[in-house]
Amino acid sequence: MEEKDIVDLSNEIVESLMRLSLGEKPGILSNKVFKNLTQHVHFVKIKQLYAEYLLNEFTGEYTTSDSLKKLSELRFKLLELYNIPQV
Repeated sequence: MEEKDIVDLSNEIVESLMRLSLGEKPGILSNKVFKNLTQHVHFVKIKQLYAEYLLNEFTGEYTTSDSLKKLSELRFKLLELYNIPQV
């Protein structure tokens, strides 16, 4: 997977989490991630991973290489969970 694909899909996952948490419901024209995220076998783990990142790592900005590294690690972990085959 190319870097752009990793960024795009991880952004879709995070955006979908945010939209769902604000009470939005997927419609016919919604993207695949938004439509299916609540049914994903690892939905709870994905939510927990993002929440833990926000609580423990995110400071409101990315000013150091370490903070960007942690963001990249989050992206990879989100994709790892999301791309595990559904059972």
